[in-house]
Amino acid sequence: MNPAMAPRRLHIAKLELDLRGIEPGVAEAAVRALGPALGPALAHALAQGAGPLASAERIDAGRITSSASPSAHTLAAGMAQGIASSLGGNPK
Repeated sequence: MNPAMAPRRLHIAKLELDLRGIEPGVAEAAVRALGPALGPALAHALAQGAGPLASAERIDAGRITSSASPSAHTLAAGMAQGIASSLGGNPK
């Protein structure tokens, strides 16, 4: 099998999110939506030539910019994109 076509696995043992300033209901809904949003974001980052996933004990995905009243979907998508970018080795 071509190594580029080999299945990739990613294990995230722990994910810490700081959602200060976000309405509690929106934050909870965004965290619930994060799982489904993360898969496509990672696939997109890798398809863009991000290269191999970064291997690290701890990766800081940085901060995302948010409006004062973000939707849960928009917030989850932003978090997923930040995580995928960090794991793929792309600068944010």
